[in-house]
Amino acid sequence: MPAPASNKRVKNKRISRNIIIGSEAFTLPPPGDPARPKGIPDDHTKRWTVYVRQPQGDPDFSIWLTKVSFKIFNTYENPLRVCENPPFEVTETGWGGFTIDIRLHFSPLSGEKAQYRQHFLQLEKYGDEKQQARQEAEGCVRSEYLEVVQFNEPTEGLFDALTNENQWDYLQDRLKGGKKNAMLGIGPDGKPKRGFPGGEQTAQLPVKGGVDVPFSQEQEEGLIQVIREKIGVVEREFEEEVKRQEQTNKRLKELRAELGHEAALQAAQQASGDRSRRR
Repeated sequence: MPAPASNKRVKNKRISRNIIIGSEAFTLPPPGDPARPKGIPDDHTKRWTVYVRQPQGDPDFSIWLTKVSFKIFNTYENPLRVCENPPFEVTETGWGGFTIDIRLHFSPLSGEKAQYRQHFLQLEKYGDEKQQARQEAEGCVRSEYLEVVQFNEPTEGLFDALTNENQWDYLQDRLKGGKKNAMLGIGPDGKPKRGFPGGEQTAQLPVKGGVDVPFSQEQEEGLIQVIREKIGVVEREFEEEVKRQEQTNKRLKELRAELGHEAALQAAQQASGDRSRRR
């Protein structure tokens, strides 16, 4: 019996999606300060948030990412925190950093098992003097990185979801925040901006390149053509070198036959002595 269509794999296709994994930490007012929130232990000096976020302008990741689990330090109450809807984040207070285990759960239509990531909760300033000065001025220590999630030969259901136009619908919300937001959210073509910076509209590279489109199928084909031409040059030079080597070996064999064994041996010894003296 054939497998259900949603479980069939799309051969020779791979789709990647970006996520941001990071944390932010803010210094708490000292104990006794009226601005300090109530109920926080006196030894807690920071309020922090660990998160999994979607890069600005990327396709809606809630289409494929349905749940995120955060395993924080076991001294916290209920150390396993599960977020079943965006925002995927956990906020707590504390005094020291530690490693947080993160588990990414995918949509059932993906047929994919959960993936694991880790993030170190950075509470203190870090980096060079300029970076630390910026953290001091902002009052925030932010530590984050861009992580790539790859779906190799995705199911047909997941492939359809990752190439469907509705993954961009959330960008329409930018148009509802006044003139400034509309200017930020609209591209030269009058449509919502997508991706970085010109944006992708499907999982495939755009056909044509441009000022705001760093990669395209056209550029890819041009690069492939340049590589093929260079490979051809190397192959021709290699063939010529092989021919020269064959000619040299043939001539050497002829000279040995003309001189005879003893004369050839003497010539070889003489040449070896000449090389020794030159050193």
